[in-house]
Amino acid sequence: LTTTLYSATHSRVSISPLPFAVQSYTTTMAASAARRFNPSNATILSSQSDVFTDFLRAKLEDDLESVPGIGPASKASLQAAGIETTHHLIGQFLLLRDPDCQTHMDAFHIWLSEVGVTGGQKNNVIMAISQKVDVWIPGTWDDSLMGE
Repeated sequence: LTTTLYSATHSRVSISPLPFAVQSYTTTMAASAARRFNPSNATILSSQSDVFTDFLRAKLEDDLESVPGIGPASKASLQAAGIETTHHLIGQFLLLRDPDCQTHMDAFHIWLSEVGVTGGQKNNVIMAISQKVDVWIPGTWDDSLMGE
């Protein structure tokens, strides 16, 4: 049994079944600006900087609500999509990997929208997950997205 997924560049990828459901990424990357990742909309950098910094420094917890930007409603949406733990969420993030950082973040933003993560919280989740993963896999995040 294999599952066919589509990467951010719409190329087909067949993988063996994972222990959690993985949503197929089928949305075109010619998405509207509202469906693009915008780091300036990530409120976590200014209003909750301690929460963000603590998340980056701490050991990764299984509980999805340990990710800045994920509350009970987002957790329920993610679980309905088969994402039970923070590790599963990071797995989904990595499945959407694209060599272009903006394209990768946009793909994750669209996927989060499709599973029901709401509003500006998507940007906070993307900032938290992408920067946490960048500690383990340098080059996952690109500081030029911040416009500095």
